[in-house]
Amino acid sequence: MAAPASSPVIRLDAAAVDPATVAYLRDLVERLEGKCYHQASDVQIFAANDDADLFRLRPEPSLLAGVPEVVVSAINTLEELLRKGSPALAAYGRHATRVRRLELQEAADAAMDELMSVNDVITDLHIAFRAKRAQLAAAQQAKGQIAAQIFAVVGAPATTRDSLARGAAALASLLPRLGAAHEREAELEMALGMMAPSFAPLNWNLEVATQRFEAADAAVHAVPHVAGSWRDVQVVRDGGHRFEESASVLREYMA
Repeated sequence: MAAPASSPVIRLDAAAVDPATVAYLRDLVERLEGKCYHQASDVQIFAANDDADLFRLRPEPSLLAGVPEVVVSAINTLEELLRKGSPALAAYGRHATRVRRLELQEAADAAMDELMSVNDVITDLHIAFRAKRAQLAAAQQAKGQIAAQIFAVVGAPATTRDSLARGAAALASLLPRLGAAHEREAELEMALGMMAPSFAPLNWNLEVATQRFEAADAAVHAVPHVAGSWRDVQVVRDGGHRFEESASVLREYMA
């Protein structure tokens, strides 16, 4: 079975086409070079002036006499998709705005998560610091009570052998407890001393995280809220395929 004949390649016959149209199509192909549908649409939406417009050289009215029908169809499709003011470009703009806002909202949510994470660390440190400080106060109180008991024993009159023995026994019990209480106090003071310097860098991290969130949140609110539309999504989805097919036809024609 013979292979099907391939479609003939259609090339520009510059002599048969209006020079302004030839210049327009050459400029359009050059400006579309390396661009996908989304990039071309972004160029049109964010073009700062007419010189950045993909269709800046388009003759008015359009002069497509001498251009093959399949190429005319491709040109019309590209203009329908990308010309400023077209419904398709407006749909892409709304869709791109929604996508951009969602991306910025995700970034703001991540910044908020970071902020809350730092805040949680600081909160936990505050709780631990207060607990450790309460332990130190309790240890100091216990040490003071032991010291008071020692002073009471030392100051008590010892007039008999039994009273001397009781005093010695009491001191033998109290002095080690005083030493242990002193060590416990020193341990807690050291622990508090090691915790305190952590607050400064954490507070700095909290300030940085707060600024990041505020900037991310401001970026979200700088983008207008556009209601979702399945029709816009469909236009953009179809537009990508239509753009590639039409741009390919035009490039081949102008090659």
